[in-house]
Amino acid sequence: MSILTILSTGPNILLLLYNFLSGLIILGLLRAVSRAVDLIMAHFGSSRDPEEKMRLGNSSRSPTIAGLVLEHLCPTIQNILEDGLRDHKLDLIIGQRRNHSWRVVEVSTRIGITKF
Repeated sequence: MSILTILSTGPNILLLLYNFLSGLIILGLLRAVSRAVDLIMAHFGSSRDPEEKMRLGNSSRSPTIAGLVLEHLCPTIQNILEDGLRDHKLDLIIGQRRNHSWRVVEVSTRIGITKF
């Protein structure tokens, strides 16, 4: 099916295509989280001793865990937070202000009602 055929069939097919692609993106994000968690679980699964597990979780004593978290888990969480995040937010005083994924974390940890 050519792009011209898709466009000529109307907006319904484009909406279906958009939803399908959005679903693939979300599925990819979930798979990335699953891979990161599997790597971290495998790291801790190498020992049954609770004291050894404590050592495995300490990044100063086991640099491997720091690498797993910083190279696999953190980028995945950042991608999830940024998925669908608008590039800019309209601010009445300074105009457009750039959105960042860290702002999502800040707002979500506040107590009470907060607007983005």
